[in-house]
Amino acid sequence: MVKQLFKIDKNIDSRASVALYVYFISHICYLFFYRVYEDMDIAFIFKPIIVPSIAFAYFFITKSLKIYLNLSLFLVIFFADNLILLEDQELKVFSTYLYLIAVGILFNYVVTDSQLFRKNQFLKDNFKYFIISYLVLVILYKVASMSFNYEFKEFFVVIGYIIMFLMVLILSIYNALRFKSIASRFLLLTILCLFFSDMFIVLNKYYFKNDIFIYISCIIEIPVYYFLLKYLLYREKY
Repeated sequence: MVKQLFKIDKNIDSRASVALYVYFISHICYLFFYRVYEDMDIAFIFKPIIVPSIAFAYFFITKSLKIYLNLSLFLVIFFADNLILLEDQELKVFSTYLYLIAVGILFNYVVTDSQLFRKNQFLKDNFKYFIISYLVLVILYKVASMSFNYEFKEFFVVIGYIIMFLMVLILSIYNALRFKSIASRFLLLTILCLFFSDMFIVLNKYYFKNDIFIYISCIIEIPVYYFLLKYLLYREKY
């Protein structure tokens, strides 16, 4: 099972294979220097390589002509991942907004995959516009809070992200159990890795100060974007 999950197709473009190897090496190095060794300077060298390497692998493998939304997903995650490392509260909040956009895109995917709206043609045809409108309103609210000095409540941003994330998790479980497709399983693995990785970090930081939680979190986090890549590819069937 493990071999199947991490299997790299020998028939894919050699450039994609190189990109995947770069991804795993850079991600392992980043987690070691950031989480274990706690050397931010060296960690910053590897962090910007992680998402682009996966994006390149996707670009070289996919046969789909509609790749713009997925590439936009990688772009949003790239900025969110790197901004959150900066010791600036405003940038961290903005990074949460970007993660909210990324999760919103995945939410659109899982709802479409679940076929929950297949009997309602209006919802089926317009659901993506509801998601886009929601994200646009969130971004406009942030811009307004900066431009007109409206009081900004970080609490609502975090809660919005948590709610959207949990909805994606629930629908991912539903899709994996109902349809049993390879794509749905990879998305569920992606969400579960994110969830448990963050959970162990929170346990170490706020409850039980133990390095074992950091090591477990790192191991769980390593394949996150690889699983996301596999989900997107199998969803398109290459």
